Amino acid sequence: MKPTRSITLVVLVVLLGAVTADAQFSLNKLKKAVDTAIDVAETVDDFTFSEAEEIELGLAISHRIRARYGVTQDAEVTRYMSLVGATVAQKSGRPTIPWHWIVLDSNVVNAFAAPGGYVHVTRGALAVIDSEAELAGVLAHEAAHITRKHTLKALQKSMGMELAQDQASFGVGSALFEAVADQAAKAVLAGFGQSEELEADKVGMEIAARVGYRAAGLTNFLETLNGLTPSSASSSALFRSHPETDERIKKLNKTIEKIHLDSGVWLAERYAASVAYDAAVASTGGSAVAGGRGVAGSTEAEATAEDEATEGDKEGKGKFSLARLADPFSMGAEEESAEVTGAGAGRAMGEEAGEDEGGVQNTAIVEIELSPEELAAFQQEGGLK
Repeated sequence: MKPTRSITLVVLVVLLGAVTADAQFSLNKLKKAVDTAIDVAETVDDFTFSEAEEIELGLAISHRIRARYGVTQDAEVTRYMSLVGATVAQKSGRPTIPWHWIVLDSNVVNAFAAPGGYVHVTRGALAVIDSEAELAGVLAHEAAHITRKHTLKALQKSMGMELAQDQASFGVGSALFEAVADQAAKAVLAGFGQSEELEADKVGMEIAARVGYRAAGLTNFLETLNGLTPSSASSSALFRSHPETDERIKKLNKTIEKIHLDSGVWLAERYAASVAYDAAVASTGGSAVAGGRGVAGSTEAEATAEDEATEGDKEGKGKFSLARLADPFSMGAEEESAEVTGAGAGRAMGEEAGEDEGGVQNTAIVEIELSPEELAAFQQEGGLK
């Protein structure tokens, strides 16, 4: 028995030594993998957009949005919206970035925020808004997307490694810059995710209330959107978010009640005197409601084919591949994310003008200069803070 035990112990020692060596090898591989992962994470964390890069990227995204919708060259309405926008921007946490408030030439009810202070609202949205408090709620919601850097955070999360590795190539007009702008614009047009929308709802409502507007302005706008939803469109991807819009309204109303945001001004008469757009007849027909993309003059399939063709043309221009930028916001298919673009919009109102009518769209931003005295007088007249 003893000799047998000795032999067994020797075998066990040999086997144990072999296992230990294998285990050590595995640990070394694991440590190397962990070190690599840490290096990757640190590289991604090291990449940040400077404020100058944010503004340039926002301008590029805005250009793509304006190219699809056109811009209403109405200086008076733009000035009024800029006064309301500048008022909420003062309390947004980022009052010094160069904010631009742009009226898109479309009957579709929608609003879009691009980084760096570019806020776009359609004629259709302005037509169905009933008060300055509602407009302030929409603009503050969009401003919250910008101040919370929702677009930039999504880009960093989804493609931070590629951007960090090619940061030297990320110059305005470069292949990398244009590729990022293309995909970011598509994602902005398709709509932010639910968590970003809920955060923008809450932050935007609080900003509007902080400057003296009625906090319920944003909830009123969301309720208007629900009222615009035709019953025949219940199965359409564009209107699939109706229950989610209801939930957003409930959350906002609960917040209003919880922190007592039930005071403030509506300024309905000043709004009516400043914005005289008529709402088109609600419709789900035509190209104006192809998802939440806001593609004028093309069906969803045509728009997708056009996008794919554009991407194919750009592949190979530089070492950055557009394939890496697919779905940068990880929000799923466009038909699923079309629910609440911008301030919960994405509800169609008639046909869009411009491309589908054969017209030439003006995409120039209407530049508005506001003096401190003009802004102060506007706020004082409205009883704002």
